[in-house]
Amino acid sequence: MYERILILLNEEATFRAAACEAVALGKVHGSELLFLSILPAYTLPVPDMPISAVPLPDEFQNAARKNAEQMLAEAEAKADKAGVRHRREMIEGPEDAHTVVDFARQRDCKLIVVASAGRNAVVRLLSGSVIPGLITLSPLPVLICRGPMAQMPPEASG
Repeated sequence: MYERILILLNEEATFRAAACEAVALGKVHGSELLFLSILPAYTLPVPDMPISAVPLPDEFQNAARKNAEQMLAEAEAKADKAGVRHRREMIEGPEDAHTVVDFARQRDCKLIVVASAGRNAVVRLLSGSVIPGLITLSPLPVLICRGPMAQMPPEASG
């Protein structure tokens, strides 16, 4: 059913949920997994920020690349352990729904998997989350996995 699944590894706090779900789906469906990390673009900081706190563009890119490499390596290790075929891609560009959807179309993916920290829709829109755009733009099914931050507090479950 899902010959190729695109997994967007976009937030360090939640990417494990997307990777675990995709590996399980890949194992069941015999899918190839395509782990994707989009390197964020360097933006000039706000003018009120002290100069000493501003990272240089090269430092920012190196840190972003290192973070992406760690997420990709961890996701690949999960796929290797489960015996699921996989590839990885790291691209530069805006981390927005158009980039993800275009990438998925070019690679002939049949499903997009992404994780959410469970914030409400208004917070996701204000924080620049890619999820609202994916839901709106994608012609492919989008599976949103709840990350560890999305768990209900113990007092809410009883």
